Amino acid sequence: MSENNGRGDFYSGIPWVYVTREQAWAHPKGKLNGVLWAIGLLFIGIGLAKAWFLLSSGGGLGLALFNSVWPVLTGIGLLMRVPWSVYLAVVSAGLTIYALIRGFGESQSVYYMIETVAYVGILFYLIDGDRPNLIYRHRYRKYSAVRGDNEPQ
Repeated sequence: MSENNGRGDFYSGIPWVYVTREQAWAHPKGKLNGVLWAIGLLFIGIGLAKAWFLLSSGGGLGLALFNSVWPVLTGIGLLMRVPWSVYLAVVSAGLTIYALIRGFGESQSVYYMIETVAYVGILFYLIDGDRPNLIYRHRYRKYSAVRGDNEPQ
């Protein structure tokens, strides 16, 4: 266990305590909850839906794989509690925002708008949530520092 050298969280100022992967995953909050399962399955579902849509509209196997592999890998990584999967989620959101801007005004822009809003909410949770930080980044906020306690809670 190690602290963040007195440097706190960017927004709250609460210091982070870093632990090993084994310690993080052994903690009760180190397990996936319903929200994280839903997020992982949503990424997989979006990837499979993109592949199905592209294959059914004659886009070809290569195009379908190219557009669907990233969200599917993101979802699988999130469900397997792989730390780099959060970064894959950020890139997925970025690619969707790019697609939204590129195709703005076309018929699929409504789909990309809904997907972008969903991704933004998901990213806020994955980056700032206590459970995702423990699972994927192996750290937790030391709230006892705010209360002035010496003992961790």
